[in-house]
Amino acid sequence: MAADKGGRGNLLLVEEDFHYPARLDETGERLEAAEDPAAPGVMEDAVDEIIEAVLSKKGQVVFVDNGRLEAHQSIALVLRD
Repeated sequence: MAADKGGRGNLLLVEEDFHYPARLDETGERLEAAEDPAAPGVMEDAVDEIIEAVLSKKGQVVFVDNGRLEAHQSIALVLRD
């Protein structure tokens, strides 16, 4: 899972109860799942960070029912043209 740093995200779809404790990898570009959300350097919920990033770039966020994005691991980003 990678964050949308370039501002190309137009529409973020997220399952309602999806939470993802994670930390950035050594490149600072990709998120890696974390077992312990309270561990040093871990974002308690990276989904919140991604939502904020998309909204700050004038993208939209839509929450969908749990299970609707199973093929996309509970989160999907539609890019701008």
